[in-house]
Amino acid sequence: MVIKVRSDAPESLAGYSVGILLIALALAAFGLMVQYSAGISLSSSNRLVAFERQLMYLPAALLAGWLIYRIDLDAVRRHRVWIFSVAMVALVAARIPGIGVSVNGSWRWIDLGFIRLQASDLGKVALVVMLAHYLAGSQRRTLRPDFPLLRFSSRSPYLMTAAGWDDLREGYLWPAGVIVFICGGIALGPDLGTILLCCAVGGTMMLMSGARWRYVIPTFLVGAAVFAAVVLNWENRMRRFLSFTDPWGRRGDEAYQLFEGMVAFGVGGLTGQGAAQGLQGRAFLPEAHTDFVFSVIGEEYGLFATASVATAYLVIFLLAHRAMRRSTDLYRFNLCLGATLFLVMQALVNMGVVTGLLPTKGISLPFLSYGGTNLVVMACMVGLTLNCLRDAQAPAFVPGEARA
Repeated sequence: MVIKVRSDAPESLAGYSVGILLIALALAAFGLMVQYSAGISLSSSNRLVAFERQLMYLPAALLAGWLIYRIDLDAVRRHRVWIFSVAMVALVAARIPGIGVSVNGSWRWIDLGFIRLQASDLGKVALVVMLAHYLAGSQRRTLRPDFPLLRFSSRSPYLMTAAGWDDLREGYLWPAGVIVFICGGIALGPDLGTILLCCAVGGTMMLMSGARWRYVIPTFLVGAAVFAAVVLNWENRMRRFLSFTDPWGRRGDEAYQLFEGMVAFGVGGLTGQGAAQGLQGRAFLPEAHTDFVFSVIGEEYGLFATASVATAYLVIFLLAHRAMRRSTDLYRFNLCLGATLFLVMQALVNMGVVTGLLPTKGISLPFLSYGGTNLVVMACMVGLTLNCLRDAQAPAFVPGEARA
């Protein structure tokens, strides 16, 4: 049998992979610098604790990212149920006293002794793997070898053609069920910010794979109504939402952190006060090395630095999108899409929170905020993206006719 190389085989994607890797490494290195600056707000005896621990987590993150880069993605697909089960067990275990750890009333971590594992990060990985599988399977009637993907029109060959119950079940209920189960586990924490993030990523993946708007819009409206009801009947969350709407009027109460973070941006101006020279992060902004590390960057390095950080996340997504739209495998396309969406959307939510555009939520800034679990998981997301790009640039072969 003759093996022919398809004429529309994807071009080399090595440049895209190198670009994504270099940007991720640059963000991680810059994160160490920022952690050193933010640590000055701690007592003189442990001012370097955040920097030292982040430096200790970095090799683990690099190793995890490399392992995910080398892993067989088809094997990941075969073991998707195990991945999902481990994530759900971790989410439930985080709520059990003695296993889980409560911080400020939230049960989101599992204490492993040497590190605290944030269970919701495992949920993110499970969500990407499970959705990529189901969304690729729901396209089997229309999947064609002559991609590119993402033809945004009603004639897209990737919209599902099955009608009735099969369309609803395979194209919507199964992937939506995955999102509901994982978000339900995260709700045990509770962690409304991560729930919204998972819904945004999962919903985007479904829409990109051709989920019908007549299913999506009613679900969105119901979800928004449920979320509003929860916030309205949850006094603590309602106060935080009101503080977001009026940070100046509530700057002495719930909006204290938001107000001081916004002041930091104003003090920093265009060029900043200089590395480790910021006053807000050192004296007024609580926990500056975690969720509000973007404010520290704004004060010490200025608008140019914050704009560069935001651009870096955007470039990662654009490089991954431009490369994977040439993919001939919808499963790998969705893996890459989900991984990059989690990285970029998490960054957008964090930057929106600290600039007062979104309600205050405990969402970390990838590679820059302090936290070992988040650093490792974000490195895994980058490794997964690079793995998908490596497979996408492999030549596509089709069997030819047998010769005598």
